[in-house]
Amino acid sequence: MKPEGTALGVLARAAGLAEHWTDAQGRPQQVGPDTLRTVLAALALPAGTDAEARESLRALQERDAAPPALLVAEAGQACAVPGMTAGAARAYEIELDNGTLAQGVLQPDAQGAPCIVTPSRPGYNVLRIGERSLRLAVAPNRSAQRPIPPRAWGLAAQVYSLRCADPARAASRAGFGDFAALRELAEAAAARGAQALAISPVHALYSAHPEHDSPYSPSSRLFFNPLYADAAAVLGHAAVERAWQALPARERERAAALEARQQIDWPRAARLRLALLRQLHRDFARAPAALKRRYAGFRAAGGQALRDHAVFEALHAEHTEALGSPAVAHWQQWATPLRDARSEAVSAFAVRREADVDFHCFAQWLTTASLGETQQAARRAGMGVGLITDLAVGADPRGSQTWSRPGDFLAQLSIGAPPDIYNPLGQAWGLSAYSPTALQSQGYQPFIDLLRASLRHAGGVRIDHILGLARLWLVPGNQPAEGVYLRYPLEDLLRLVALETWRHEAVAIGEDLGTVPEGMGEALASAGVAGMSVLWFERGAASEGQAAPFLPPEQWPTSKVALTTTHDLPTVRGWWSGRDIDWRVRLNLLGADETEETLRAQRDADRDALWHALQPDPGRATPRAAPLARILGHVAATPAPLMLTALEDLCAATEQPNLPGTVEGHPNWRRRLPARLAQPFTQAAVQRRAALLQQARPGAPDDNAPPKETR
Repeated sequence: MKPEGTALGVLARAAGLAEHWTDAQGRPQQVGPDTLRTVLAALALPAGTDAEARESLRALQERDAAPPALLVAEAGQACAVPGMTAGAARAYEIELDNGTLAQGVLQPDAQGAPCIVTPSRPGYNVLRIGERSLRLAVAPNRSAQRPIPPRAWGLAAQVYSLRCADPARAASRAGFGDFAALRELAEAAAARGAQALAISPVHALYSAHPEHDSPYSPSSRLFFNPLYADAAAVLGHAAVERAWQALPARERERAAALEARQQIDWPRAARLRLALLRQLHRDFARAPAALKRRYAGFRAAGGQALRDHAVFEALHAEHTEALGSPAVAHWQQWATPLRDARSEAVSAFAVRREADVDFHCFAQWLTTASLGETQQAARRAGMGVGLITDLAVGADPRGSQTWSRPGDFLAQLSIGAPPDIYNPLGQAWGLSAYSPTALQSQGYQPFIDLLRASLRHAGGVRIDHILGLARLWLVPGNQPAEGVYLRYPLEDLLRLVALETWRHEAVAIGEDLGTVPEGMGEALASAGVAGMSVLWFERGAASEGQAAPFLPPEQWPTSKVALTTTHDLPTVRGWWSGRDIDWRVRLNLLGADETEETLRAQRDADRDALWHALQPDPGRATPRAAPLARILGHVAATPAPLMLTALEDLCAATEQPNLPGTVEGHPNWRRRLPARLAQPFTQAAVQRRAALLQQARPGAPDDNAPPKETR
């Protein structure tokens, strides 16, 4: 019997699991009963038997009938109040987060449900009806949100790939890019007219295990990678130079060799940078009182979450050394009391190792403060938006965030993606997703905290795999094709994105590539979240024997950000030359129905199709070298409010930063810009390409926008 006709099927649908779905080729698919049972068990809804499934369904229905911990609505709209019964009119009042009061009388909607009218001012409020009170989040209307500067352009850059050119920042030239190099790039790009600089994720990874280098597999999305700190921006150049000179000479000598590499040696480079940070921490005892007050304020504001992360870092370092494992040490391998962040054993450890804990708090302070300095520098240089941070879709199950708050996550399941055109084997990303039940029971506070961490020192946020706010492909084990979609409360989550971007006077971009749920585009537009249009996917329908044509610029969407490529896709030169195919063949990443010959033949046809879209003379033969300027001009001519070009494309690089589906074999997250591009905008070719973009997109910055502060 198929699951949909059983107690298992009824429970699966009630829990938000999609038994049926449509793949990237438009073919209907059905999830097997074993997968449903495994995922339901991870959701704390056992369904091993029909009796278990019926009992789990009863518990689920009781939970769903409880009043919400946070009611999320839109400004100036009628909103039904859960748990209220129809009847006589009752007065209500709303205490707004600015201290004012709004009052009204419950009115029935078309179905007779009692409704309030939400305030016109967005914010987090308290609704009171008689003796009952309820937290109320009011999201802004689309018209109230900050728009992207019209006809603007910007860059997308991998922070680690950058090179610092300032001779006063010797400590920043030790093997990878940091916020000092990012600041240089932001100021130089702004001088050429760029309005935004989208960056790779800068979430906290593992100080004790720098080999774990994927920015999309963070230990915590609430904190930052201290390796990126520009300590001089906070403590001053003199303090950093003293600390640098205090390091052993042999360590400083290694810096030049590390900086000369084309690929980052993360273990050695990270050890050098951490040694500098520890020396700065030791020296901080002699710092001016004003700096010490700033640090004390940061620690106080960070509260328990900051302390938890710092304690985790210290614990993880101790156990990584003890285990000597080549992989990241999972906290579940620790002694049982240490697995609980609130245990007495953890408290005792934190007291015993307070110096280490304080170091990790100090490193977070330097990183956070220098990121803020970088954003301010970008705005002062003329950028209308400035930095756009990248919010990864999940957290590493072995990391700080899952250790601190294990009940928030579905630790037994991995986020991934079903098989699609570019990844025919499917993907399992090894990341933990939030439990939708935990989110709702906590009034979405874990999600709100994530948004605030990403927006606090930025002009915008790119939400990786924003499709996951509607549904996530969750994989038990490591078989991507054996997953299932789990539904999330999309409307509430998008309204919270709108509210937090309004409060931070920022913009939001959603990475909406892949198998897109029906209605997702409309939902994003309603929340003021711009989707993403990537050159390789903006194509019409294929005809028999012909490659699908590339859309002319005027047919691209008007509500999405236009991009040449992304970090997971080929660069322009790489696509044109088939470099991505070279890698897939070399690493045996072809799908069951693919061969090298068919892939190269298809790319030849696709290259001809793109060339045809780029120029009006169909008689000209397709060139062997990528017509980079024409391609940049093609994307710049689209009606998108913002165009982002990858720094690799502006610099005419061939290799892409990441090759999905690989851990070994391809140097993911380790490629650096060539040394001659330490200051890319001094290169004549880069200047010409930037001038082309500025001519096509001269959008002025938003001069009327108020100074950035949280509302």
